[in-house]
Amino acid sequence: MRKILASSILAFSLSAIPVLAQSHSVIREAQQALKDKGIDPGSVDGVNGRATRAAIKKFQTQQNLTADGRLGPKTLDALGVKSANAQTQLKMSGEQVKHGYTKGGKEIGQGTKDMATDVKHGEVGEGAVDLGKGVGHGAAKIGVSTGHAAKSVAKGIKNAVVPNDKKVTPDRKY
Repeated sequence: MRKILASSILAFSLSAIPVLAQSHSVIREAQQALKDKGIDPGSVDGVNGRATRAAIKKFQTQQNLTADGRLGPKTLDALGVKSANAQTQLKMSGEQVKHGYTKGGKEIGQGTKDMATDVKHGEVGEGAVDLGKGVGHGAAKIGVSTGHAAKSVAKGIKNAVVPNDKKVTPDRKY
């Protein structure tokens, strides 16, 4: 019984190490990528501290990804640090559409709500302006998320046909 328990603990520990602790070089690359995109992760030191996690969340929000502050495969792929596999890239596109359309729909709904309040108070012109702002901002969010999703789908399809670890050269046979 003790051998089984010890073996199980050892196996779990060895499998959890890569998940729990990303290499300093990957974190450093992600920090530099964030900085290059105009998001301040603090110092580029390879430490996943508070400023880095906040920067990751901001980037994830901009990319219409789940904003959890973690450097998972989707975030690393979107940063251009480490390509995700085709399946992950395709899943990422669905997540991007979902988040973007949700945000866009809320903007449109808020514009409609503001319009209704304005019309109720006899301010029809102001209501039209509020509706226009809500629709414009919502459509912009939907457009951005659709663009991110299209990019993720294209990368996913490309990687499904030619995996990341293979380089396309005219003389190479697969």
